[in-house]
Amino acid sequence: MISVIRSGMDAALQNLDVTSNNIANARTTGYKKREARFTDMYSSAITSPTADRLGIGVQTPEITMSQKQGNLQKTNGVLDLAVEGNGFFQLQDEANPETSLFTRDGSFTLTNEGTIVNRDGYSLMSSNAGPISIPLEAAGIVTADGLQAFGTLRRLTSVAIRENGNIEATYGSTNTVIIGKVGLTLFSDPNRLKPVGANLFQSSGGSGRGVMGAAITGGRGKIHSGALEMANTNITEELTNMIRAQQAFSGSSRLLQSEAEMVKKFL
Repeated sequence: MISVIRSGMDAALQNLDVTSNNIANARTTGYKKREARFTDMYSSAITSPTADRLGIGVQTPEITMSQKQGNLQKTNGVLDLAVEGNGFFQLQDEANPETSLFTRDGSFTLTNEGTIVNRDGYSLMSSNAGPISIPLEAAGIVTADGLQAFGTLRRLTSVAIRENGNIEATYGSTNTVIIGKVGLTLFSDPNRLKPVGANLFQSSGGSGRGVMGAAITGGRGKIHSGALEMANTNITEELTNMIRAQQAFSGSSRLLQSEAEMVKKFL
């Protein structure tokens, strides 16, 4: 009996940890709340294979992410990107190019070398799985349609990113070219992505390897420039869940105390 009560206390503590983490990240850009799932553990009666199963406690088989869409908040920053729908931004660490990282946090900036990176310096990947680079000045740009020459050296004056991920760069006052396309990666089961901290994830056996592609294709969402996706955490729900978990822990504690007192009487 004590082991059954202890499993309930462990489950309540784990639920509190998950809920506390959700509350702490309620204002984290692109955060997807975690959900702890609990199941009963059963033991078959030894005397008969057809006997009723006996409950022996509770366990937490996994902690999953809720993929519910978060609210979009306008920032008016061109390189602030939000995904409406399915898909993750794919990032690459130049120091470890073999490892891909994924996130819904679309806070990006442009380096002095013209590379689009996140706050940790990881490069944003295009739909063809290459780092996105925007030259800060050029006399011409090679696009999918070939070389587009400007005649003289022009400085980058503006950047626009469309819903389909097209990156339009303007040099001088009239020379606008599409120099790339922001990519989005889909997973067979994004709930099983492996968290690695800083709101970043890696693929796992459960999530699948991920399929990179352009926005608004193959079930991928569209991209909003000048906005960020907020956390999908509902503070009221999380506080309610925390109270429920605290009461469950408190009730299990009282049961454990009663059980301990009963055991003492028979010793």
